[in-house]
Amino acid sequence: MAHQQGPQDPRQWHTQPGQQPQYQQPYGQPPGYGYPPPPPPKKSNAPLILIIIGVGALLLFGGCAAIVALAGNSTPDVVTATAPTATEAQPQDQPQDQPADTTPPGGAPEPVAVGATVSLKGIDQGLKVDVTVTKVVNDATPKNEFTKPQDGNRYVAVEVKLGNTGQAVYDDSPSNGAKLIDDQGQQYNSTFGEVREGVLLNAVTVRPGDSRKGVILFEVPKSTKLAKFQFSLNSGFADQTGEWVLSR
Repeated sequence: MAHQQGPQDPRQWHTQPGQQPQYQQPYGQPPGYGYPPPPPPKKSNAPLILIIIGVGALLLFGGCAAIVALAGNSTPDVVTATAPTATEAQPQDQPQDQPADTTPPGGAPEPVAVGATVSLKGIDQGLKVDVTVTKVVNDATPKNEFTKPQDGNRYVAVEVKLGNTGQAVYDDSPSNGAKLIDDQGQQYNSTFGEVREGVLLNAVTVRPGDSRKGVILFEVPKSTKLAKFQFSLNSGFADQTGEWVLSR
């Protein structure tokens, strides 16, 4: 009689016929479901510590700098004024042959005496003329009988020198810009005539650096007392007017 061979696998020794074999854990090992996951690594606080240390160092350095600055500024502030840089050259002493400009800023030239020079500007840009009244002949002598004053009148000849010190040509009729004023405020215009005391200064063309000299003639009553002589460039249409005080 043959014997039925038992199961070779020890795990089937306790199996009953007709039942599925049951697997058992080896002796000494507890049942489990696999190895548990390792704990998560702890976050390092090193970056935060470094940031805190850096901020503290900056605050400490700033505080020290503020203390040093306050200590350095403990003395009163001293403000030093510096002279402004000049944009124009300072005027130098004018040579004796160069007349001074008697025109005050923004106004008319001041009255001057006979023999003085007044610098006048014209309408044209760059036109500037030095005007000098060299002498005044209160009773000028007619050169001929055809050009003589009316009865009861006399000729007054004002000798004038015109020097072009500007950049433009001075083209003018000087006698048109001349006025003679008496002590009563009456004004006299120039007239045409010829006198022995000088050449009539009717029309001129003066280039820069050049000059002209002549007389401007007036006819006034013999009893008139002269007070002043006025002159303007451009036949009297220029803005500036020179004035010379006369004394008889």
